Amino acid sequence: MRNIFTFFLILFSLFSSAQMDTEHWFAPMFSNYTSAANYQAVYLSTSETTPFPVKIYSGNSLIGTVSLSKGAPQIFEIPRQYIITEAVNEVSTIQQKGLHLVGDKKYFATLRFSVHNHAEIVTSKGKAALGQEFFIGMPRLNATVSSNYTANILAVENGTTVTLSGYRSGLIFTNDSTISSTKTVTLNSGESYIFDVDEGTNPALDGLIGAKITADKPISVSNGSFSGRMAETGVDIFMDQSVPVEKAGKEFIIMGGNGNFPKSEIESTLIIATKDNTDVYLNNETTKYANIPKAGSYIFVPSDKYQDLDGANNIYALYVKSTDNVYVYGILAGSRDQEMPSGGMNLIPALSCFLPSKIDELSEVNRLPLTYSGPQNSVRSEEYHNVKLNILAQKGASVNVNGSNSGLLGPFKVAGSADWEVFTLSGASGNQTIETTDDKAITAGIAGGSGPAGFGGYFAGFSSIPSISKIGDCARGQMLEVDDFYNEYKWEYSTDQTNWTILPDTSYQINPGKNFGYYRVTVTKLSCLPAQTTKNFKYLKCPTYSNSEFTVGACNTITIDPIFTKNPTWKADPTKTAIISKPSSGKAYVGADGRIYFEAENTTEEQVNFTYYLEQQSTEFPEYEEITVTVNIFQIKPKNTEITECIDYGGKGYFNLKKSFEPANVNSNYTGFEYYTDAAFSPQSRIPDSEISNYYSAPGKTVYVKISDIYSCDNRLNPGKIQLKTYELPQVKSIDVKGETSAIIEIERGRKPYSIAVIKGKHTQNDLPTDSAYQQFDTDRANIEINGGRGFYTVFIKSADNCRPVISYFTVIAVNNVLTPNGDGYNDSVEVPELNNKINPVFQIYDRYGKKVFEGNTLNNFTWTGKSGGFNLPTGTYWYYMTWQDYDGAENDSLQGWILLKNY
Repeated sequence: MRNIFTFFLILFSLFSSAQMDTEHWFAPMFSNYTSAANYQAVYLSTSETTPFPVKIYSGNSLIGTVSLSKGAPQIFEIPRQYIITEAVNEVSTIQQKGLHLVGDKKYFATLRFSVHNHAEIVTSKGKAALGQEFFIGMPRLNATVSSNYTANILAVENGTTVTLSGYRSGLIFTNDSTISSTKTVTLNSGESYIFDVDEGTNPALDGLIGAKITADKPISVSNGSFSGRMAETGVDIFMDQSVPVEKAGKEFIIMGGNGNFPKSEIESTLIIATKDNTDVYLNNETTKYANIPKAGSYIFVPSDKYQDLDGANNIYALYVKSTDNVYVYGILAGSRDQEMPSGGMNLIPALSCFLPSKIDELSEVNRLPLTYSGPQNSVRSEEYHNVKLNILAQKGASVNVNGSNSGLLGPFKVAGSADWEVFTLSGASGNQTIETTDDKAITAGIAGGSGPAGFGGYFAGFSSIPSISKIGDCARGQMLEVDDFYNEYKWEYSTDQTNWTILPDTSYQINPGKNFGYYRVTVTKLSCLPAQTTKNFKYLKCPTYSNSEFTVGACNTITIDPIFTKNPTWKADPTKTAIISKPSSGKAYVGADGRIYFEAENTTEEQVNFTYYLEQQSTEFPEYEEITVTVNIFQIKPKNTEITECIDYGGKGYFNLKKSFEPANVNSNYTGFEYYTDAAFSPQSRIPDSEISNYYSAPGKTVYVKISDIYSCDNRLNPGKIQLKTYELPQVKSIDVKGETSAIIEIERGRKPYSIAVIKGKHTQNDLPTDSAYQQFDTDRANIEINGGRGFYTVFIKSADNCRPVISYFTVIAVNNVLTPNGDGYNDSVEVPELNNKINPVFQIYDRYGKKVFEGNTLNNFTWTGKSGGFNLPTGTYWYYMTWQDYDGAENDSLQGWILLKNY
């Protein structure tokens, strides 16, 4: 669509006979059109002056509440996931999507939604939309990969079996590749189902037109196309809410949209028969236009059959009359300039003098937020649009809009109809109230397009055929009612549909109480005689409510036989047994054997609830029962522990796993503990029982514990954990040797007090000092006395944890004062190799004149043999100078003195 809306976009979407009622339903839709700019909201308005709440549900969950009154309409934006899905795996599957609106008083409800470049408005017809038999309609599309047909179902009662049939043989449904002549699904209250046919798998995209939907309990149905392409020049949304066959009719006036009459490419009328051998007549023609041979068969009437009522103002109409009830859809354009890509579709209400005489009040008739493509790939947005108001009224009616007839064009006579006339008002906006001042019947709709959008449709009509609706529920009480604008009501009751008893009730609403059976009512409107009698309404028993309780483990499955609590001998209909309230976790389902199953699926919840539904088999008025099951789920909840032990010089320690974990995890439902080195409890990682009290391991590792319980479950999804730790060992920060008599040792880490032992010589872990050799220091700076003089020393340090000591070394430096290099093995050299262990060491020899005669380094191992440059020096007194650092950053230590050299 983007390519054809470069400069001007006109869409056409339809209000389609909104109906004032206390309850409204909107089935969810599948969008095969990806868009980043999405909008969806319900628009609510009422004629009631006293505010009342309207509750908005999706899948039986409350998602919002608004307060409504006349002059204060409300807009409630719907999170997209509740009403529109783009997920293929949510098509042809049971979902809890769609909307159910409940108010204490009557109100109008429309669902308005848009995606980038496309928009649509679906108007609820209230309880008049609920029924058990439907024929679905949508435009004949041009086959492209972007086109689709869809039929959307929303159940209002538990155990509702829905069947789709009468579609073209061989159709492949989205997410359901099984080819069959029927599709059947059983839904519970608040559950939804979407049938979708996509051009990607069906080359002839008209096989769903006229298909039949039947249900054994009332449902709400919407149908159309979310991406309907009627030409190569554009795509748009065609969607409307349907009504059951008894709400179809035999006489219609279809108002044209904004197409190019008299030969518009898109403007047409779809007529679907509900009975075999239905004749169709147009306008004032005495010869039938067509015979529709089979129920579900259909015809399209082209735009050149529409009457020119006022061509200058583009007012055209078509009159249709049939021998049996038919569905009539108007396929319209929103723009004369861009008519093919600006399509829309609405279901037309049948003409009837039972229509109301006032439509009070319609909200924001010209509002629908939309983004669209503008010139040079720009993105534009529009919220309000230009519309014209079309009014159908009984002949001779005095019509006012918002209290005035100013600006009304008409009345226009429609050839073929002696009883109805047409009015038009341009520039309608905001809230609208349409009425006749002489109590004559009226219906009204809008049509228009202004830049980015076009929309239109009717606002009353489908309740003009009297029918009984049930309101309320068994918990709050139930009422039977018809519309309240009739003059007289006569209610009757029967248990067999043969013998009828007249009831004393004379209002539009009665309380049937516990009197299940058949009801009908004859209504009289004095201006629309004769009286009419509704179809028989089957009022069923309320279910029995009961409870049961189980206690299981987190891995267990419960099996429940479908037995009635009230009378175990009653046999449940397995096709009706259903889970009507799902658990918050785990899985509850009805098996192929008709029994109810609950699988805990290792849920972490300690208690879940679900409700299943039973319906008695093969009776006229079956018994029902709803059983709420409480499942107490024993959870293994390990208390994780940690062990801190000393480690040896190999970096490992011995850990008592059993003593650490099992006393902290005492539970009478626990039957055993197993210890593993991996969380997956792989067999090869199991720690032998013989080792669990003395497990040899490095610290920093985790041991995983599998706990078994009396329900034969374990905690493999939540293993117990034992953290293996060790004490922090002390660390020598520095050793600063002070001459030959002391050293200052700085210690970090570990825990005070520290125990320190200093032993002369080089020692290792294999010859540790005795306990008596240690001195204790409460600070991290220990001043150690040195009694052994020059040499190499080993320091052993333990922290308060008394783990194995850390070992460090230092040297004490001293110089011999006599050098006799004669090779006798005594005083042959002055050696200070300890400087190799110091930082920045310096060892220099000077003669008595201050001349340096020797420089010590690592190459000569800081050893002087009385020579300089390879030559013996003369006997005499020489001076040495040494400096070094015991650790990086320490102050320099220095040592100087004389050496007597005696060369022979």
